[in-house]
Amino acid sequence: MRRLELVKTALLLIPVGKVTSYSSLAEVLGMHPRSVARLLSANDELVKYPCHRVVHSDGRLGGYALGQSFKRRLLELEGVEFCGERVCKSSFIHLRDLLL
Repeated sequence: MRRLELVKTALLLIPVGKVTSYSSLAEVLGMHPRSVARLLSANDELVKYPCHRVVHSDGRLGGYALGQSFKRRLLELEGVEFCGERVCKSSFIHLRDLLL
């Protein structure tokens, strides 16, 4: 399976109202977090594969094809909590906890 397909499949595990980090995603896929970010930037099916649910481990939003303000609004609509400009730790899910 190609790496982009693996990343897209993993995105489907992130529940609405939660986020995961690039590093958490990278850990379960055996990749580097920057590789994950690069693959996410190639996601051309934003509705089907919710790449907006992946953020930096410190809660910063990171990139998004439609811009950071759009990414934040999507996350807010899904119920993700923000502490100032960052996603609150309470909204994080670690994929390894789901899979292992």
